[in-house]
Amino acid sequence: MTDVSTPQDKWGTTRIGQKEGDIVWVTLNRPEKANALSSSLLTDILEALEAAECDPNVKAVILRGEGKHFCAGADLRELVDGGAHAIRHLLDLFREVCIRFERSTLAIVGVAHGAVRAGGLELLLACDAVVASEDATFGDAHVLRELLPGGGSSVRLPRTIGHQRAKWLILSGATITAREACEWGIVRQIVTVEVLRHAAVMLARSISIGDRKTVGRLKSLAYCSDTIGFETALENEIVMLENHSTDSAMWESLKAFVRN
Repeated sequence: MTDVSTPQDKWGTTRIGQKEGDIVWVTLNRPEKANALSSSLLTDILEALEAAECDPNVKAVILRGEGKHFCAGADLRELVDGGAHAIRHLLDLFREVCIRFERSTLAIVGVAHGAVRAGGLELLLACDAVVASEDATFGDAHVLRELLPGGGSSVRLPRTIGHQRAKWLILSGATITAREACEWGIVRQIVTVEVLRHAAVMLARSISIGDRKTVGRLKSLAYCSDTIGFETALENEIVMLENHSTDSAMWESLKAFVRN
């Protein structure tokens, strides 16, 4: 592996991003804190994503956690020490990370293992696809600390698993298994720990087969389907395709298909 950088080294190296071929691995690197999401770690995620997007040879990003768990949620010590101001600062960064994942021209794959709680679950909900190890468990968990969701689970979770399941998961603070998370649509694939890394790469490759502009526009359509009205979304789809038709990649692909 090599540290992420653009061909011109504009962005230099990043603290938690590593490039392997056309994939960038972004690693939550606070295992002693179960990879709790601090402002510093969220900033590191944004820097790594920025570097990946600036490298034209990168096609996908894989988000993983170091140590025994993927992510236990936000850094509660930072919130306690900083008070209300810290809540706004941390969650503005969190929201930016999640929206950047959803709108990136790169495919974003989450890799879940061990505990996935609160902010950890919210991060995965913003990914394009998730692969999990058999030992992974998932929960919203905010209510267990008398907290409310702040990273998007009250919005994204009902759209992913349905309102009744989402309300139960949020209000109970309960956890579900990787199998249940797969059946409910949070997880795409479950594998053993031994093949988790390989499965993540295969999943990333399977959803990054298109040109980056194509991938970005397809993701934009999916994003808009949840944020604008039905009729507007249908018109947006056609407009997006019209704009997309100005790119040579589309016509080259169509002509190659017709010739065959």
